[in-house]
Amino acid sequence: QDVQRLGIQDPIQQKVPEVYRLDPAVQYLPGEFGIPTPGYNLATHYGDLPHQDQADLSEFRVGADPGNLWFLARTTTMTAPVQTALLVLLDTRPGSATHAVPFGSGINSTRADYALLFTARGGWVANLSSGRVTRLPAGSVAANPTDYVNALEARVPRNALGRLPSSFSVAAATGIADPNGKPLLKDLGLGANLANVAFRGNEPARDWWDKQQAFSLYAHTIDPFFHGVDVGKLLRGANQRYVPGPGYHDRLFTSTKRISKEEGEEGTLQHYGVYLPTGYSPRRRWPLQWWFHFRGGNAHIAAAAVPRIFKDMGEDVHTVVVSPRGRGESTWYVGRGQVDFREVWADVHRTFSVDPDRTYIAGHSMGGWATYLLSILYPDRFAAGFPASGPVTQGAWTGVDFPGCDNFKSSDGETPCYTSANGGDPRAEFTRPLLDNLRWVPQAIYQGVPDELVPTSGVVRQAQRLQELGYRYRLYLFPAQEHYGPPVVDQWADGARYEHQFARDPNPPRVTYIRSMPFERAVERVQSDGAKLSFNFDSAYWMSRLQPVDATSGVAKFDGQSFAIPQRPYSLFPEADGPAKTDQTGPYVMVGQAWTPAAGPLPVRSNAFSAALTGARGVALDVSRMHLDPRRVLTGDVQADHAINLRLAGSWPSAVVATVDGRPVAVGHAGARTVIVPIPAGRHHLVMRPALRI
Repeated sequence: QDVQRLGIQDPIQQKVPEVYRLDPAVQYLPGEFGIPTPGYNLATHYGDLPHQDQADLSEFRVGADPGNLWFLARTTTMTAPVQTALLVLLDTRPGSATHAVPFGSGINSTRADYALLFTARGGWVANLSSGRVTRLPAGSVAANPTDYVNALEARVPRNALGRLPSSFSVAAATGIADPNGKPLLKDLGLGANLANVAFRGNEPARDWWDKQQAFSLYAHTIDPFFHGVDVGKLLRGANQRYVPGPGYHDRLFTSTKRISKEEGEEGTLQHYGVYLPTGYSPRRRWPLQWWFHFRGGNAHIAAAAVPRIFKDMGEDVHTVVVSPRGRGESTWYVGRGQVDFREVWADVHRTFSVDPDRTYIAGHSMGGWATYLLSILYPDRFAAGFPASGPVTQGAWTGVDFPGCDNFKSSDGETPCYTSANGGDPRAEFTRPLLDNLRWVPQAIYQGVPDELVPTSGVVRQAQRLQELGYRYRLYLFPAQEHYGPPVVDQWADGARYEHQFARDPNPPRVTYIRSMPFERAVERVQSDGAKLSFNFDSAYWMSRLQPVDATSGVAKFDGQSFAIPQRPYSLFPEADGPAKTDQTGPYVMVGQAWTPAAGPLPVRSNAFSAALTGARGVALDVSRMHLDPRRVLTGDVQADHAINLRLAGSWPSAVVATVDGRPVAVGHAGARTVIVPIPAGRHHLVMRPALRI
């Protein structure tokens, strides 16, 4: 069916590039949209072969020493007894002749001169011209399924391959070994008994990057995937390293074992999509855009079906775009999905040259929720956000709430106020009470008015809260778009331009942050698959260690200001726009709020700060990042509804004295750089000064 369908679509795509999006959309009909397709076996991979875990090739290497060729294959899954089989074809001399490749492979080759089969039980070499099959000496093949090593390694004497030239070509593929130990590949019932082919550098971006592979195996060959090998270079110790350049890539990384299991897609080898704009070079830092997929999507759904994301948010604004998998189609980026985000974040910053002050976050549907979630939890990581069709909790909020609303719960868990999705706790995961955290993270919100899954009323109330807080935002309402309108229309330019107005200030003059323990515990518990997770969302900018009085169900809020960092005066200014632009055809209406510079001088700097806390028993401030000088008299006005331990980190003199409302207080120490001052409940004036030496 795939061959027949694409036999029609692919020629059209040569003239109408937009047809590229059609096939992934068709593949998603039964899963994402729940549309029955009788008579058609549609899935997000090509071909009819179910996933073959132990044939899921993740790495293939070729090496050489003076007497041998070495082959190493690794798979995402390998458990005892090892079922992985590796087929290697060698093209060692000019000329072509069609040969049936043995070992029950079900394929032919017009290029190969030798075929090699390796399993945990041994290795075999077939001369395709003569038909002779020779078993390799005992000990030539080793398999290691221990932990996540998952390796099959083979040594082949070079003299077993005739007069092996200094340069030749190799193709390789994995399958399942014959269960009876014969030198055969297991019959998979589809003709070609191979599941994963190496060296596919030109696959079109699809969910599994498997289109060319599937079509070649359907044609009973892997000849398009031969790759050159230079034995001389190998003997001299040459090593080839993949260095990504401009374009779209599937980036692999090693995840933690605590959320992994050796089956299907859940092993330690995980991936994300990354787009590098034209001209990308690691010699300078590039803006970074995060894009989180909708429920039912994966790391590559944007590249496969919504490719303009990488134009509007990437190429046109010279920005690197990263699209995480989130450890599944419906994790909502909590639990294991939250771990995935943290791991991808670390890998991106290790691998690519990105600008921490020009980092943006966006997503659609579940990915829109991720935009709220992550910019609230980590406001000091992002300069702006761009949620599209984003629910404000895990599920939905209708825009209303009242005492007793949960008593009207239906059989499927819905109430007049909240809807749950994928095991979520929508009341605990409600983001609206935490929007205070977005003081420095403006939001551009896209919302279809007739959205059938995310109530527009809840999204409007979300935007109204940003307005009440005096924060910057834009709300784009699209009267003709339902829930899937943004990815279907695939126009993101205005939201992207809005984001790129802003740059992160890592040390802003004022920090507001709320830590909700019910919210935090839900992020740890929901979609954790039983893993014991602990995240500690207790810091933002120069504030850290925000400790609630009630560590189980408490909510702690910090609102502090450094008067050593003058905040430029501004006025609130309403924004409005619509109904369309050339690259945002809409129609839409936009309302929003901006900050415009106000007249008057900057406030005078002083070596002072203020802090207001509720529900907290402790907090830490980095006075160096606050631009405060601990070697001079330092003052602070502190208001708290509970007694707190105030930690102040900086380059303090060896002896410090402190007074609270003029009365001396004991100063504790936590290491060489941190002092601890107890502050009673209420409003108090703190003075810190170096101790006089006599």
